[in-house]
Formats: sequence, C-alpha cells, structure tokens
Amino acid sequence: MEPLKDQNPDQSQNPTRFRFFILILLFLATAINYMDRANLSVAGSTLQEELGLTSSQLGFLFSAFTWAYVFAQIPVGWLLDRIGPRRLYGWAIILWSFFTLMMGFSTHQIFTTTTASFMMLLICRMLIGIAEAPGYPSNAKIATLWFPNNERARATSIYSSGQYIGLAIFTPLLSLMVAKINWESVFFVTGAVGIMFGVIWLMFYRNPQESKLVNKSELDYIKANGGYDSGHQLNISQKITLQEVIYVVKQRRVWGIFFAQFAAASTLYFFLTWFIVYLEQGLHLPIAKAGFIASLPYLMAMAGVLFGGFLSDSLLKKGFSLTAARKIPIVSGLIISSTICLANFFEGTPIIAVIILSIAFFANAYANMGWVALGDVLPKKMVGTVGGILNVAGNLAGIISPIIFGTLLDKTQSFHWAMYYTSAVALLGGISFLLIIDKLEVIDLSKVEQIRK
Repeated sequence: MEPLKDQNPDQSQNPTRFRFFILILLFLATAINYMDRANLSVAGSTLQEELGLTSSQLGFLFSAFTWAYVFAQIPVGWLLDRIGPRRLYGWAIILWSFFTLMMGFSTHQIFTTTTASFMMLLICRMLIGIAEAPGYPSNAKIATLWFPNNERARATSIYSSGQYIGLAIFTPLLSLMVAKINWESVFFVTGAVGIMFGVIWLMFYRNPQESKLVNKSELDYIKANGGYDSGHQLNISQKITLQEVIYVVKQRRVWGIFFAQFAAASTLYFFLTWFIVYLEQGLHLPIAKAGFIASLPYLMAMAGVLFGGFLSDSLLKKGFSLTAARKIPIVSGLIISSTICLANFFEGTPIIAVIILSIAFFANAYANMGWVALGDVLPKKMVGTVGGILNVAGNLAGIISPIIFGTLLDKTQSFHWAMYYTSAVALLGGISFLLIIDKLEVIDLSKVEQIRK
C-alpha cells in the first residue's frame, strides 16, 4: 500500500503559486459583489414604471444600499482585524445574496400596495448594504496577506476588474431577462449565484500559513517582499489602540487618499445606479439594447483598472518613486474622467455619447487605486480598521450622488446638470490627490508613543 503523502506541498520544491488561485476567488467575489449592487440599475426603469415611482424615489432606492453599507464599514473593519476574512467574507456573501434573492418577492401578493413593495425593496437593499460591507476591506486584507509589494497593485487591479467584467457579462443577460421575463427574475438569479459562491469560498479560502496548498518557498517569497508577517498579520488578536487610529486618520496623506476615493466613487456610482436608466431615458434606447450597449463602458473600465495596476507597477520597476507611481495614474485618470459631461452634447447621437462615457469610465477605473495607496501607507495590522474608514469616504458618494441625480432629473427633466456635477467632483478629486499628498510611505506608529510621553 502506497504511503500517505504529506498534506503540505514539498517545501524543497520550487515555490507554489497558490496565491493566484486566491486571486481567482477574489475576482469572482468582486464580480458577484458588483452584480448584486448594479442589478437594481438594470431593473430600475421598468420597476419605476410598474410601481409608479418618481425619479427622486428611485434615486432614494439606489442610495439606500449605501447608507447601510457606510454605516457598517467601521465596525466591519474592526471585526475583520479580529476574526479574519475567511468566515466574515464567506458568510457575508451568502447573506447579501439571500437578501438579493428576497427582492424578487417584493411584488408578491402579500405586499398589497405599491408602498409595501417599495418598503420591501428598501429594507432588502439596506440589508444587502450591511452584508456587503466586508467586501473591499476583506479584499485589501487578503491582498496584503497573499501578495508581495511588487505584485500587489497588479493583483488589486485584476480582482478589481471583476466588478467591470461581471457587469459587462451579466448586464446584457439581466436586461434580456427584464425584457423577456420580468424584473423580479433578475434578483432570483443573481441571489442564487451568490449563495452558491459563498459556500465555495468557505470551502477553499485560507490565510497563508493555514493553507495546506502553499509551500514554504512561496510563503518565504511573499513574506520577504512585504506580504504576510506571522508576527502581525496572522495574529488577528493584535491590539489596535484608539490613539493609533486617530493618529493615522489625521495624517495628510490619508486625507488625500480619502478625497480621491470619494471622487472616483462618484463616477463609479453613476454607472452602478443611473447608467442604464440614462441609456433608456436620456438616450432613448430600449432596455434590451441598452443592456448590450452598456457592455462597452464596462469592458473599457475593466481594461482601465488593469491598465492602472500594470502602469503603476511598471513605473516602480523603472525607478519612479512610490509616490509618483501612484499619483500618475490616479491624478490623470480622475482628470480625464471629468470629461464625462461632454456626453450632454451628443444625446441625439447615442453612439458618440456612449464612446465618451466609455473613455471616462476607462479613466475612472485606472484611477481607482485608493486601496493600493492606502496599503502603501498603513501599518498592516490596521488595514481592516482604517480600510473601513476609507470605504466610508468613498461610499459617501454612493449616498449623495444617486439622490442628487434623481432630484436634478425631477427638477430639470434632463441629465445635464447631474453629469456636470459628476465631472466637477472628479476634477476636484484629481487636484486634491496631486496637491494634498506629499509622500506615500508607511506611517510610523512609534510616534504615537512619543506623543503620549
């Protein structure tokens, strides 16, 4: 009988590459995360007509996800640093997918009035927001655990591209479901897909030292190049003091990252909420056609987020400073994305308007490196906690922008002023990242002790 093999790979062999399997899991989790954020946008115009909602009410419904999402960020970040991403993220995926599925029952006969259906949708969206809160803090935590410094920007850009490729693939399919079946079916399908993936996550994800599929050579390579540290990152009970958090958040470089994240998220949330409605009501496209046309900006955004990560890493390899390697893509991307308002002048020529939107979304996506920049400046034990605060800053845009869009649309019967608002925020974000941040380097927590003394 052949002897049983050691469960761990032979440590004398070449380094394994199990971190790339982890990257696939992050990619899929991110794709599902954004599919469940944007599915309401696909159903939005049909839902609005069927329930008789105003644009302001629809904007309120779009925004509801983010109220709860932002509210949960800081406690979720704190929890992540203590129990780790496997259980927190896995069960979060299952929960938000369950509440997504429940949205499909909002027109069930037990909800006898439009108000009751609206409240069901509102409550489910808020519960989805709470359940999705661990998403990006977990992604950032896992990236710092599994990837060395010289791979982290690319890894982040690859898993972040999942949000766009998922939208590019699923938006046309979900739009056809709205056109051919009903809008409720969108939530049944996306919810079921997420629940199945949540189970897969719990089965396969482990932190580096806990995995039986990674060998010592790969662990040593990750650790030697700034990845996990057995004395810190895997010691999830390591104490983080309030004084340390306050000291970090007060740093000028952190505020610059927060402003840029808000600006990038303002454009992103247009594409996650009002975009399909804009194609239908602003450019007068039918839902099935709008869903397929929407794939172009989403694919451009996917290319953009990959471009940003590879550009930043390439600049580092060519000898640029870390600060320059992050500022060049973030600042240029935000400034270029501010051209989105030019679509106002081509509403009679939808193809040109969509090309403008695609270029703006490409630039926005390659500027969306706030998590990378934050990872550059934070002590690793604080990625979850302060990452939660970054998500608050970024996702305030998800509260404000959809409501502003809906209100301006009701008052002007036009998307023009809403597009000008988005452009202005992007431009200010690029300028703030350029001028506020002096240098990107890890914040020295030893100074906290000096301040106490």
